[in-house]
Amino acid sequence: MQITKKDLGKNQIELTIEVPLEEFDEHLKKAAFKLSQKSAIAGFRPGKAPYDIIKTKVGEMSIYQEALEDIINHSFFQAVTKEKLETIGKPDIKIEKLAPGNPIVYIATVILLPKVTLGNWQEKSLKATEVLVPEEELEKTMGELKKMRAKETLVAREAKTGDKIMMDFEVSINKAVLEGGTSYKHPLILGEGRMVPGFEEKLVGSKAGEELEFDLIFPSDYHQANLANKEAHFKIKVLEVFERTLPELNDELAKEFGFDNLAALKKQISDNIFTDRQNKAKQKTEKEVLDILVSTSSIEEIPDKLIHNEIHKMISELRYDVENQGLEMNKYLESIKKTEEDLHHDFREQAIKRIQATLALKTLAETENIEVTEEEIETEIKNQEIQAQAAGSKIDFKEPHYRSYLNNVLLNQKVLKFVTDKIVK
Repeated sequence: MQITKKDLGKNQIELTIEVPLEEFDEHLKKAAFKLSQKSAIAGFRPGKAPYDIIKTKVGEMSIYQEALEDIINHSFFQAVTKEKLETIGKPDIKIEKLAPGNPIVYIATVILLPKVTLGNWQEKSLKATEVLVPEEELEKTMGELKKMRAKETLVAREAKTGDKIMMDFEVSINKAVLEGGTSYKHPLILGEGRMVPGFEEKLVGSKAGEELEFDLIFPSDYHQANLANKEAHFKIKVLEVFERTLPELNDELAKEFGFDNLAALKKQISDNIFTDRQNKAKQKTEKEVLDILVSTSSIEEIPDKLIHNEIHKMISELRYDVENQGLEMNKYLESIKKTEEDLHHDFREQAIKRIQATLALKTLAETENIEVTEEEIETEIKNQEIQAQAAGSKIDFKEPHYRSYLNNVLLNQKVLKFVTDKIVK
């Protein structure tokens, strides 16, 4: 096999690889066998015909095309191993010569792993975050539980703060009804501030059967950016008014939630709040640790293609989150007045930081001989299988790419813990 290298700059290299016939003869035979299983050849059982008979039946070029992917994968791996290249991602392949009886020639454009020189991160230090459960947060959560068990009584009086009303409403701007701006038998608890500022105050004092119309301006930080600062017209019909009576915070209420007493309920809620705040503190610390590791390292320039791939991954992650909330990506982009091209620009700096963090973690793992064992991967797969079964997910945990993904996740966790244990006091 002949290999010619051409440096393209920015950690990219072009390899022209010529694979002689004798080095891919076995791949041709395997490809012919696959084709013979798909095509009936008179006088032979599927997969039993000799190579020359198969070649006559399906055509030699068909065999070459069937074998091409395996030939490239095998020869490319040999080439980067021989040249001692650390590549990242899949190569771009361009076939230069593919003709029966001749060497196969192709050009592989690859991204080289940018070199990382670790700095003096061990000399840095971070103060551990103390995790506490504020009494006011515990009380707020207990108050929410009381609201969940509120007794509701239909009343004929005017609505007041704390009541629940059922209503029909319509929202329009410039006499055009907004998409999703109509709702029927819509429940609303007055005073909880779930609607546009000023909306609930307009309904205080209203009675069942009453119709109201008024104008309000959407706030500048409204979650739908296309409505921010715009004046809207509201038409309301109050259907019913309910008085809400909150229960006492006692052992009886705790039993309704499956606990023996109020103390047990409070402990569980306190534990939940503590776990949540602990996870957030851990995420904050890990970010600071990564920032230190990257900022103290010397990292070569990141190739544009690698940045583009990372941005694409980030947009895919955003799309997944948006669709999981029941939204469409194009409508979400409209609401924030962005295009996908805008996202590519906005995400670039963050993408570079993510790549730098990944490279620094990988380098440190190699430096400190930190590895993930097969047993650790299997344990994680079993845990995820249980969660996936409960959620009805259909992830193929045995798929090699997923195992590789898990290996990277677990390795990063190990390296982060290694650094955290060294510098967080």
